[in-house]
Amino acid sequence: MKKLLLLGCLACSIFGYAQELESKLEINKIKIGEPARLTFSVDYKKGDKIIGPDLKDSLTHHIEILNHTIDTLVEGEQKKIIHHLDLTSFDAGEFLVRTIEIEKNGEKLKTKPFQLEVQDVEVDTAQAKIQPIKPVMTEEYSWKDYWNRYWIYGIAALILFIIALVLVVLYIRSKSKNLKNAAPKTPYEEMLAGLKSLDAKKYLKRNEQKEYYTQLSFILRRYIGKVYQFSALEVLSDDLIQYIQQKEDVLTEDKHKLKAFLFDADLVKFAKHELPEEKHQDYRQWIAEFVERIKPLDIPVEDLATEDSVTGEKYKKWDNS
Repeated sequence: MKKLLLLGCLACSIFGYAQELESKLEINKIKIGEPARLTFSVDYKKGDKIIGPDLKDSLTHHIEILNHTIDTLVEGEQKKIIHHLDLTSFDAGEFLVRTIEIEKNGEKLKTKPFQLEVQDVEVDTAQAKIQPIKPVMTEEYSWKDYWNRYWIYGIAALILFIIALVLVVLYIRSKSKNLKNAAPKTPYEEMLAGLKSLDAKKYLKRNEQKEYYTQLSFILRRYIGKVYQFSALEVLSDDLIQYIQQKEDVLTEDKHKLKAFLFDADLVKFAKHELPEEKHQDYRQWIAEFVERIKPLDIPVEDLATEDSVTGEKYKKWDNS
């Protein structure tokens, strides 16, 4: 029944075509995926207006266009425009190659319809040998492949390594130099350096009395503790005053002055008290003199003395009981 309908369509359409439009299907039987060339042409002369077909990637649902080329043929005064279409199908069966329309000087011309038989590919399953599934193959890389792909990262890593190496060397040299230059200081030298550093910070000019007296009382306590060999930083002000009161080498005036200084320093640090300008100068001058008066002295070897194991400085030996 299907063949009769196709033949009827062919018979009805033959009478409607002009001789100017020639068409030909070179092969009408193909296997799935094989090409079949459809060629059609139209005569023209100078001044004719010809509009070609607007073809997509397929003619019908079952027939696809693989390639479309256009040639021009001139034989004397005879001129032709020739279209070549490579058709195929991926479905088995018989399909109609529909007509293609070309317009010439306003007149619509059509190609002939053709019947295309698409045959399935026969596979002899009895003779076919089924191969096992192959595993995923890994691609081998040489060092040149890695270099061509990652050379910029390698150069960047090398530069960073060199920079890090230079910084480490400079740091080690700096630390070594500082260790060589940093000779152990005696308590007296440490006290003078602390007073000099405190004066350079100019806390009193900015009216930062709390910070000033905090650091001044700290370095004074540290100095007293190293001179008399006890933990002066860990005792209360009253305990420190009581301890110094027992020292016979400390002047009575210095004992009273130390008591007043520690009392005023605690008020400034903990009660937000502010001292007048003359007090600052008076305490600073007294501390400088007090440091000199209790400075450790060099004592002959035969005399009883306490020698610092780090600095080698000899201190006065007192009974701290």
